[in-house]
Amino acid sequence: MKAVASFGPERLELIDAPEPVIEAPGDAVVRVAMTALCGADLFPFHGWVPGFLPGTILGHEFVGVVESVGAAVTGLQPGDRVVSNSTISCGTCHTCRAGRSSQCPERALFGYSGVYRQLHGGQAERVRVPGADRTLRVIPDGVSDEQAVFVADMLPTAWSGVRRADLTPGDVAVVVGCGTLGLMAILFASRIARTVIAIDGIADRRSLATRLGAHAAVGPEEAAAAVAEATDGLGADGVIEAAGSAGALTAAIGYARGQGTVSVIGAHFEPDFPLDMGRMFERELTLRVTWGHGLDDRDRILAMLAAGTIDPTPTITHRFPLAEAPEAYRVFDGREAIKVLLTP
Repeated sequence: MKAVASFGPERLELIDAPEPVIEAPGDAVVRVAMTALCGADLFPFHGWVPGFLPGTILGHEFVGVVESVGAAVTGLQPGDRVVSNSTISCGTCHTCRAGRSSQCPERALFGYSGVYRQLHGGQAERVRVPGADRTLRVIPDGVSDEQAVFVADMLPTAWSGVRRADLTPGDVAVVVGCGTLGLMAILFASRIARTVIAIDGIADRRSLATRLGAHAAVGPEEAAAAVAEATDGLGADGVIEAAGSAGALTAAIGYARGQGTVSVIGAHFEPDFPLDMGRMFERELTLRVTWGHGLDDRDRILAMLAAGTIDPTPTITHRFPLAEAPEAYRVFDGREAIKVLLTP
């Protein structure tokens, strides 16, 4: 089968990979109908993941159709249209049973290796899904593949980040970074806060942020003034950092009011960070880091999609066949695109 694999920094190849097979009773094999690029895919693409194994098939956002299931799979059958969670977890350890599956010792991320055990991803014609009953969810009728692919990672992560920002009606929220993840955060935050200020350096992203519910969209240079004007100089009640850079996190902390909350959903891998503890202490700030909790939130999000309450698809700017994955990565890495889809 055809698959997209990384072999080192900027060494992306479309390879002929072995067909995945059932390896354990809880497995399923899914024929991929659509897969998406995520900012986290750029870490192995650039060689920034310690211990990443050359030849690992990329991609943790995918939807498809179940082709086969193991003997222990009870909730799925061939022909089911499904979306996969971006990660797998065991479901039986103390952490999973306590509802903290993102911290499972056995967790793995599709399309990654090194920092986690190798788990080939969904930027391929087919993919093996361990723990299928737990990892996969049947897509409701009326929800398109293009909508459902956001349920793999982007929507649950944004939902978690907004929830952990402790927003209440009447609040002012700030979203730092308007890539796909930040735009999904705006989609949810605008349904709670009275004002959402979106901050990004790219004009097209700011325009889309306004379309999705932001009351103001400004560049980094205007951000501090916009936050001060919207809050009478007090600062934002909740700040969501979705850019995944040290500079964005530093700025996010600066936008928060006294006893405000900074909710971090951008991916960070830097081993140190110059945290201004004087400001944190003086302003009594709360700093939270959140992964998406897809296993807990996907049913609620799928229901929102089915009801037409939210629609993430306006963020899709580019579509490529799987064979053109190198060009898709070039466009995505160059910030010429917001959300990029690949179709096997």
